[in-house]
Amino acid sequence: MSGGGSALAAELTGGAHVIFTLRGAGNLSTAAGDDIARGAERREALASELGVRRLCASRQVHGTHINVVCEPVGQGAGALPIDADGHATALSGVAVAVLTADCLPVAIGGRGAVAMVHAGWRGLAGGVLEQGAAAVSRLADDGPLQAVIGPCAGACCYEVGPEVMSAFGLPAERGLIDLRAIARRRLLAAGVDSVADMGGCTICNESNFSFRREGAAAGRQAGVAWLS
Repeated sequence: MSGGGSALAAELTGGAHVIFTLRGAGNLSTAAGDDIARGAERREALASELGVRRLCASRQVHGTHINVVCEPVGQGAGALPIDADGHATALSGVAVAVLTADCLPVAIGGRGAVAMVHAGWRGLAGGVLEQGAAAVSRLADDGPLQAVIGPCAGACCYEVGPEVMSAFGLPAERGLIDLRAIARRRLLAAGVDSVADMGGCTICNESNFSFRREGAAAGRQAGVAWLS
C-alpha cells in the first residue's frame, strides 16, 4: 500500500488495483457538495489517469444491490443509469467505483474479479458486504478473496443513536461505534480470507471529505478498483 497527496493505493489478490482518492483529487460527485460542476470532468480525468476504458459508478441508495458489469456501456466515466451500492466485474480495463464522505469504501478482490462496495451503516447492517463478496466469488477463479477498507468515519468520532446501535445488536442507546471492526467481522464471515485497512478517520482527518464535519458542502471521494 502507498499514499500520496491525492490518493491512497493498494493491490489485491489476483492482480486488482485499488485507489481511494483524497480531498486533493477534488470533489468527484456530480450531485453533492461544493464545486459539483467539475465532478464529471474530474471523473473523466481520473479514468484517463488510471488508463481504463470505462469507470463505472452509479447513484447510491444505502442498499445492498451489487451491479455486475458484464459489458460496459460506452466509454469514459459517465454514471450508469441505475441505483446500486457496489459494482463488480471480471473485465480488464474496466474500473468499478463508489463515492463516500464518511461511509466505508470497501474493495474485494479474487483471482480475475474485483468489486468496490459503498457501505453506510444501513447497507452494512443489511448485508451489502456479503453481497459484494458473493459477487466476486461468482466471477473469480478458484482461490482466496482479499478485501481492503478505505478511509471512513472512525470509532474515534462516529457517534450514533439507538437506531444504529439496534441495527447491529448493540445494547447502548448512544455512543461511538466502530464500523471498520464490524465490516471486518462480516467480510471474514462471508468467506473473505484477509482484510486490510488503509486507516484514517474522515471526520477528524481533513485530508478527506466528511458529511459529518462539513454538512451539505462536503464533496465526495472515490474508491476505485480495476483489473489491468
